[in-house]
Amino acid sequence: MANFIYIAKTRPQETVRGSIEAESKQEAINKLIQSGYFPLQIQAEASSLGKDSSWRKLRIPRKEVVLFTRQLSNLIQSSINILSSLRIILDQTKDARFKIILGDIANKIRDGNSLSQSLAEYPGIFSKLYISSIAVGEGSGRLSEVLVRLADFLEGDEEFRNSLYSSLAYPAFIVSIGILTIIVLVTFVIPRLVSMFEDMGQVLPWPTKFLISISQFFSGYWWLILLVITASIVIIRYALKKEKNQIIIDGMKLKAPIISEIIIKAEISRMFRTLSLLLSSGVSVISALDISIEVVDNRVLKSELRRFKEQIKNGFSLSRCLNESKFFPPFVNSIVKVGEEAGTLETSLLRISNDFEKETDRSLKSFSRLLEPVIILVMGLIVGFIVLSMLLPIFQINLIVK
Repeated sequence: MANFIYIAKTRPQETVRGSIEAESKQEAINKLIQSGYFPLQIQAEASSLGKDSSWRKLRIPRKEVVLFTRQLSNLIQSSINILSSLRIILDQTKDARFKIILGDIANKIRDGNSLSQSLAEYPGIFSKLYISSIAVGEGSGRLSEVLVRLADFLEGDEEFRNSLYSSLAYPAFIVSIGILTIIVLVTFVIPRLVSMFEDMGQVLPWPTKFLISISQFFSGYWWLILLVITASIVIIRYALKKEKNQIIIDGMKLKAPIISEIIIKAEISRMFRTLSLLLSSGVSVISALDISIEVVDNRVLKSELRRFKEQIKNGFSLSRCLNESKFFPPFVNSIVKVGEEAGTLETSLLRISNDFEKETDRSLKSFSRLLEPVIILVMGLIVGFIVLSMLLPIFQINLIVK
C-alpha cells in the first residue's frame, strides 16, 4: 500500500490537499471520486517509494543522470549543502519519475542517511561505480572533486556511446530500407505482374520463373517463415543465456577481423576511464578493478580482469599484468608502467582511454564508410535482379511485336 499526495476540488471555488493510501494511482483516483472529490493532481509520496521494489529497479534515461550529476557538482562547488542542492535540482527536473525518486533521496538525506546510502537504494539508476565514487568522496571530504570527475566521466561516456550509435545508424538505415523495398516488390508488385504474364500465355525466361517461385513461396508460406524466424530468435536468446555460449561468442568477436580491434579498443577505453576515475577518487587498485569488471561487456575480457585482480593481490603490478595479457598492446603497458613509477597512474590511464576512444571513433567511421558502398551494392544487385526479371518478359513482347 503506497501513499499518494493529491490536490482536488470539493466545490467550484474550494480546493483541498491531502494524502490517501492505495495500491495504485488509479485506485487512489477512484477513492477520491467516491468520496465526492474531483482530483486535479495526484502523485506517489516520495517516502513511500522504498516500500515498492519496482522503483529500485526502475531505469531512467542516462542523459537525466548525467545532467543531475553535473548540476549537483556545480551546486556543491558553490558551497550549497547536499539537501538544498537536491531540492534545487528537484524543482528543475522535468522527468516525472526521476523527480519522485530525487524527492525520496532528499527525504532519506533529511532523515540522516548519507548521499551514497540514499543513491544505493536505486541500483537500476545509479551504478556500483557511481555509488562507490560518491562514498569515497564523502569519506575523504572531497565530494565536490569526485562529483566533478564523475560528471566528466559520465559526459565522456555518453558522448562515446552516441558516437558509436551514430556511426552505425546510417548503414542500419540503408539495410532497413533495402529489405523493406525487397519485401514490397516480392509481396505486392510481382504477383500483379505474374497475373498479366499468365494472361498473355508467354514463355517466361528463367530469371523471371525463379523470381516468381520465390514470390509464391513467400505468399504461400509467410506464416512458416515468421514461425521459423520467431523460433530462431527464441532459441538463440535461450542459448545466449548460458554463460558458456556467451563466452564462446565473445571469444569469436575478439578473433574476427576488423571488428575485434574496434571491440578491444572500445572496452579498454571504458575500462581505463573507469579505473582512472576510481583511482583519482582514492579507491584501491583491487577495488577499482572489481568495479571496472562491471563496465566491460565482453566476458573474455571480464575473466582477464578477474585474473588481474588475483595477480595484484599476490603482489603483481598492473603493468606486469598487462604485459602478460595478449589483449593489451605493448605501448599500453609502457605508459602504465611509467605512470606507476611516477605516481600518476590515474593520469596515464585517462590519457590511454582518451586516445583509444578517438581511435575507436575513427575506426568505426572508416568501417562505416567501407560498409555503406558494400550494402548499397548488394541491395542494388538484389533490387536490380528483381526489376530486370520483371522487365525481360516485356522486352520479349516488344521483340515479338516488331
